[in-house]
Amino acid sequence: MSEKAKRLMMIYSRLKSSPVTIEMLSSWAKKNDLQISSRTFYRDLYDLENSVIPPNEKLVVAVGEKNRKTWKIEYINQEEPLNEFDVNSFILFQHFIPKSITYSRKDSIEKMRQIFYQKYSKSQFEHFVNVAKYQIKASHFYETTVFTDYHKILDDCIWSIQNKRELELLKVNYDYTSISSHLTFPQSFLPIQILYHRGVIHVSGFLKENNQLLILGLEQIEKYKLTNNLFDNNGLVNDLAAQISKRFGISQNINDKIYDIELEFTERTGTFVHKQFWNESQTFEQLENGNFLMKLNCGINRELIGWIFQWMSNVKVIKPTILQNLVVEKYSEILKLYQEDTLLVSNNSFSPMEVIDK
Repeated sequence: MSEKAKRLMMIYSRLKSSPVTIEMLSSWAKKNDLQISSRTFYRDLYDLENSVIPPNEKLVVAVGEKNRKTWKIEYINQEEPLNEFDVNSFILFQHFIPKSITYSRKDSIEKMRQIFYQKYSKSQFEHFVNVAKYQIKASHFYETTVFTDYHKILDDCIWSIQNKRELELLKVNYDYTSISSHLTFPQSFLPIQILYHRGVIHVSGFLKENNQLLILGLEQIEKYKLTNNLFDNNGLVNDLAAQISKRFGISQNINDKIYDIELEFTERTGTFVHKQFWNESQTFEQLENGNFLMKLNCGINRELIGWIFQWMSNVKVIKPTILQNLVVEKYSEILKLYQEDTLLVSNNSFSPMEVIDK
């Protein structure tokens, strides 16, 4: 196949998923170390329009401001075009998917894009090319950057959940959700749910041995084995929801108690915090001084205490006393690190059974 034929096939393939501009094609060429001029791309698009496009398709050119051209394929079908709100919804969906999904499932996502675009090609996607490329962006803050075998682990977990099969967890890395230090692997695991939380995809389920709830980030699972051992998930789905509802986030609680928690936020910080979702039990009221009082009814865990520290001196624990003490104790430990230049060591202060209620 000649270089020109390869180039035409590349452009055609790109057009089948979304509109393009000369700038977009030039950017593609630069990323792939190809020396192709804008004039060459213009000629290629002309050749596509007049000789390559199949009968059930047509190449449409839209001219925008300053004679800026955008090319797209329209398919000959009966579908009604999408409106501006629909197109924006599609673009938002594309750009706000977690990086772990977009990276590990590129081919699948591209296939869906092409199907969607083919069905609704008469919609004015060409008017949103710059919006999609430059003006809508996800920071991917807090998301994983390691994707080795990510899609395989995720698909295997989904398969195990759908088919109610036990999963053998052979080796699990580091502690992310306050797993007890007494827990060792391998363990037989009953997977119930895929859970997305704070930029990380988790698998939630129960240990077969003692029915303990376990939530693991997928990147924690270093070694595992699929099995054909069936388990009955009747009741486990509801049990999972009930246990998670008692937690602030997903980290394991320090004990089995549920506390009436009150936190006072400064007016500025509270104005933001009270508009966000944190826990099913949350309520807010604005005090006479303008500050906000947040009330929770849940357990205490590492995630809650870390979240309180996030707001620094803009939040104060009103009750319970145990939470006040834990925050002060952790603050003292942090202060000591700097005052005495203490050596850093792993320290999970809030593991289950390691905190005595006060």
